[in-house]
Amino acid sequence: MVYDALVIGNGIAGSCTALFLARQGKSVCLVTKASALDETNTARAQGGIVFRGERDTTDLLLADILRASSFSSCRKSARILARLGPVLVQRFLIEELHVPFERKKEGTWDLFQEGAHSLRRILHVKDYTGKAIQERLNEAVLKERNITLFPRTFALELITSLHLADFAFRYKPPECFGAYVLRGNEVIPIFARATVLATGGLNAIFRHSSGGPWCTGDGFALAWRAQATLVNMEYIQFHPTLLYSPGEPYAFLISEAVRGEGAVLLDREGKPFLEHFHPLGNLAPRDVVARAIFQTMKEEGTSHVFLDLSPLGAEKIRTAFPEIFEELRRRGFDVTREPVPVVPGAHFACGGVLSDSWGRTTVRRLYAVGEVACTGVHGTNRLASTSLLEGLVFAFRAARSIVSSEPPLAPPPLLPFPEQVGEPPEEHVLAELRRVIQETMWEYVGLEREKAGLFRALDCLLEVKQNVLNLQQRHGVSAPLRELENMVDTALLVTRAALQNPLSFSTPLIRSGRAPSSPGGSQDGRS
Repeated sequence: MVYDALVIGNGIAGSCTALFLARQGKSVCLVTKASALDETNTARAQGGIVFRGERDTTDLLLADILRASSFSSCRKSARILARLGPVLVQRFLIEELHVPFERKKEGTWDLFQEGAHSLRRILHVKDYTGKAIQERLNEAVLKERNITLFPRTFALELITSLHLADFAFRYKPPECFGAYVLRGNEVIPIFARATVLATGGLNAIFRHSSGGPWCTGDGFALAWRAQATLVNMEYIQFHPTLLYSPGEPYAFLISEAVRGEGAVLLDREGKPFLEHFHPLGNLAPRDVVARAIFQTMKEEGTSHVFLDLSPLGAEKIRTAFPEIFEELRRRGFDVTREPVPVVPGAHFACGGVLSDSWGRTTVRRLYAVGEVACTGVHGTNRLASTSLLEGLVFAFRAARSIVSSEPPLAPPPLLPFPEQVGEPPEEHVLAELRRVIQETMWEYVGLEREKAGLFRALDCLLEVKQNVLNLQQRHGVSAPLRELENMVDTALLVTRAALQNPLSFSTPLIRSGRAPSSPGGSQDGRS
């Protein structure tokens, strides 16, 4: 099978790339390992997407992005996002897809305020913005004749120079020709003039995480094995407020927008504490908030802090945040009357596959967009609600680059795929190895890091990797086993990157009403 483009992943970045290409007459194969098209992190995004606030400008948004990253962002990429992002939201999401963003009674946009933004500029659909966007994207993808959709299809390996029978390719810079995918029990090579990684994040490698179980770092591992350059892998952003849910591997996220509207974080005695760490208090950048929570938990010997939504008022909670209200009510919390226990959790990879402002990676014909990519927009710390915007903007630019600059591809002769397909090991075996990865990453490579702990993590992860390889020898390749291998490979990438960066080691926040700064963003550089 040969296409103009192979897109791996169907969140906002992947779906938009596929749609932009298809609408220019290009044949697109859109691959997703999910059985349902709403199994994406885009669909789980609550807060919203950056738009234009009153008296807002490109320079104001750029300044907020740079400030949130402690000026570690790539200024060129950040400016592209700030300039082009609101335009694409207007033209594509609003005018073309008709995403039903909230308006006030007089017809103007109902914009949220979020931490580290200098004004209200967050466009939203109640508190399920991502779900609304994903639904409209899915409808458009399913209607598009130039898109061939392969659900329940797992990308095993990118096809590169190393997989070709012609050795002449091996002495040239690396080039991507497509991917081997697993459909049922069959390995299929898909060739494309351009391959786009849009596989999302990696937060499932941590014990507390905001994403779905699909966030296993597949794209990072695929790119690494294809010899692409990855950067800033140590910079993992931790969301401050996941519902504390002991025993559940994937926690319910409570949007930062609730603090933008007036919710307050409290310690075990019911007292606000963020003002002791940062002058913006509950509107401080999320890296400061997450680390302040973690530090407060350690000082108090508690497993969580509390989030009080009652200052918003019952009516505001029910109307502006209906999904959060209903989910917490289902779990036994009446947030109009009582605070809820919250804990930080792994949320977003600020680093990833190095890509330029057109989505091009260091491997020819290979692109990366969305969370798996590192365009440099986020630097060491992402500004709230810029992730959906980044996926949209760089999907648009990657599609333009593919149309204008990628030459047609004649499929080269392939070597046979080196592994046999088999049945996966028993689930309890896989579950135990996943648990070891998640516990190791949370304990040693999470919100606090020190050199000895990182070396312990490295030893533990290498042992898991060996166990995975042994299982593959016995059972053959399968989607669950390769997904587990992707998890441990990605965990190793994060851990090694952390060891190589002294800014990754932890320095406690100072309770002085002001957070310390560093040239690498937050003091530990990751939250």
